[in-house]
Amino acid sequence: MRISFTAYKIALILVVGVLFAAVLYLMLNGEEKPISQAHSHQGTTVDTSSHRDTFEYFLSTLGEQSLNDVQHAYNTFADSVSYGENQKPLFEKYQAYRRALDTLNAPDSLTGLDYLHFVQTQVTQLQAELFDDQERAQLFYEENLAREMAIKRMELEALNIDDNAMQQQWQDELDKLTPDMKESYQNAALIEQIGSVMNLDGDDNAHALNELVGEEAAARIKAFEQEEAQFKKNLSAYFAEKSLLANNASDHSLQSLKEKYFSSEQQRRVDALESIRADSQ
Repeated sequence: MRISFTAYKIALILVVGVLFAAVLYLMLNGEEKPISQAHSHQGTTVDTSSHRDTFEYFLSTLGEQSLNDVQHAYNTFADSVSYGENQKPLFEKYQAYRRALDTLNAPDSLTGLDYLHFVQTQVTQLQAELFDDQERAQLFYEENLAREMAIKRMELEALNIDDNAMQQQWQDELDKLTPDMKESYQNAALIEQIGSVMNLDGDDNAHALNELVGEEAAARIKAFEQEEAQFKKNLSAYFAEKSLLANNASDHSLQSLKEKYFSSEQQRRVDALESIRADSQ
């Protein structure tokens, strides 16, 4: 069975998202003023998983804040960490990179594989102009690899070869990756296969799932699926019954209602869903 790999779709979404974010840049207004944490960042902490995660954490508030305020918030953070002074120049270059992305315009005639080739060439050239090899590896390794693998996958699919040959050539490409990245791509393909299998009916579903992940894992997936179905049923009943209670219902009665439908672990999940629901109203 051919794995319909979707990395190239993910890469396209990633590229479009970055280009869209770049449009949000505002002109510096030259004003320096104390600022509070952005509303969208209330209750959060700075993402320090990587340099890029940190940069995107602050830049994600553009539009909600001016670029000047974003820079001020970042500088305040950088001054509080030991590596901040070394990171600041990289943040400046990353902002220049984000602005430059907005100037990249692919010809309207490019689609699919040709479009990805264009994006990969232009973006990697821009990265080379602004960053050294080590910085590029730190900031863009996974993003560039995603596009590269998407291109290779699309090129293989364009050959119209049989399934076995297709999978062998794709496996050859995966074998060239580092172990962690190879596992990531294999897991992505497996998750997609499981999603396709779950759409099958009855015995076909069970048989295909057993073949794909083994009997024990298939049983766990089935059990989780049943638990999720019951949770959704209980959630609908809970919200319906809660809406019938008077607005002045006591905290105790609301908690009792929640305990009627959910375990203590599920209640934390319900609390988060209620918070999201309240914010959207």
